[in-house]
Amino acid sequence: MSITKKLWEDNYEIAITSLNTKFVQGLKTGRLPKNLFQEYLAQDYFFLLTFAKAYGLAVAKSKDKYSIRKLSELLIGVSEELILHETYAKKWDIDLSNNYIKKATKDYTDFLDDTSKRLSSIEIMFAMTPCMRLYSWIGKNLYEEEFDNKYEEWIITYSDVSFENLANSLENLIETSKESYDINQAKYLYKRAMELELDFFNAYSDF
Repeated sequence: MSITKKLWEDNYEIAITSLNTKFVQGLKTGRLPKNLFQEYLAQDYFFLLTFAKAYGLAVAKSKDKYSIRKLSELLIGVSEELILHETYAKKWDIDLSNNYIKKATKDYTDFLDDTSKRLSSIEIMFAMTPCMRLYSWIGKNLYEEEFDNKYEEWIITYSDVSFENLANSLENLIETSKESYDINQAKYLYKRAMELELDFFNAYSDF
């Protein structure tokens, strides 16, 4: 079994718990209050900025041309997601210029920032993959069921094959990398990212 598949399976219960948060289920039913979705989008913008910087540092620390090229493509994908968030912000009346970071977001961005500054390129990827895989998996789960059209744009975005391909690309980079890593460190980084993602969803589940 591939290492990324093994790590996903080891943390599958966290994925299930994330799927069943009131926030995610509220996206499906349309019952998520508008103000919470607005707050989530504003905070997710902070997260994506840090995610983009982590990709940049992973590129800088890469030791082969293939990884540099593929990680650069993934960085472009995050840049496009940031533009999408700016479009969302206008649609949902969110002022991103008058925005401050909240605890659940800061815990996650601090983790990514620390990992990307201190650790190797492949270790950065272990910390980033869970977000990509989880969002793709949640998007597909929601899309396969009946869902309210209030938040359909979010569901369609993350259920789309193009986002699945981004997650696959990052996992494939880990699988083909010749960089050495400590398996216990990889397990910690992956699980911690999954836990922080769950905390992020829970921060918008109080309704």
